[in-house]
Amino acid sequence: MISAPIKSSRAASPVAAPYAVPRVAPQRRWRPALVWLAVALVAAGGLIAAAVLRKVGTTAEYLAVSSTVEVGSTIERSDLSTVRITVDPALKPIRASAADEVIGKFAAVALVPGTLLTRAQLTDTAVPGQGEQLVGLSLPQERLPAERIKPGARVLLIVTADGGPVGDQQATAAPLSIKATAVDVRAGAKEGTTLLNVTVADRDGPLIASRAAAGRIVVALTSGS
Repeated sequence: MISAPIKSSRAASPVAAPYAVPRVAPQRRWRPALVWLAVALVAAGGLIAAAVLRKVGTTAEYLAVSSTVEVGSTIERSDLSTVRITVDPALKPIRASAADEVIGKFAAVALVPGTLLTRAQLTDTAVPGQGEQLVGLSLPQERLPAERIKPGARVLLIVTADGGPVGDQQATAAPLSIKATAVDVRAGAKEGTTLLNVTVADRDGPLIASRAAAGRIVVALTSGS
């Protein structure tokens, strides 16, 4: 006869889980020199940022052109307006507080509405001056030097032959050239042309105007222009 297995009166005790030993992070040692260096860098960055913001963000009132003023015309108060802007250091516009110094001066170049007013655009001398005439020349590019003519440049206005029959004496004669001063340069009404305003002596004004209308003027820059 087979006997049944004898059960133990004591229950099996549970196996305890392994105890995790906590890890202690290594303590970092602070170096006072590095701390002060970081503080100094942060402070320097703040000062630089504040200086840049103060320089860039500062606005002021300047004079702007509100209506077209032709070369040689007197500048009146109605021709000007005031704008508050931040100006690039490379620009030299006139402060609004100096408006009284501008009123009554003459436009050295054509003033276009919407542009800032600078001292270089003004003159104390009327244009044209005493004994001079202001003549406008509409010229194609091939009758102008490749270098852009700037206001105030000294130029020679060379009168070319009209293309008609000429004698040997006329053919060998030196072309007529007249001294002039460039006053204003801008794009012409026709595409590919340039409008050049020049001052010439009174005696030369009618001749230059008539030859320019006939397309017989070539402009040359003189030395030192």
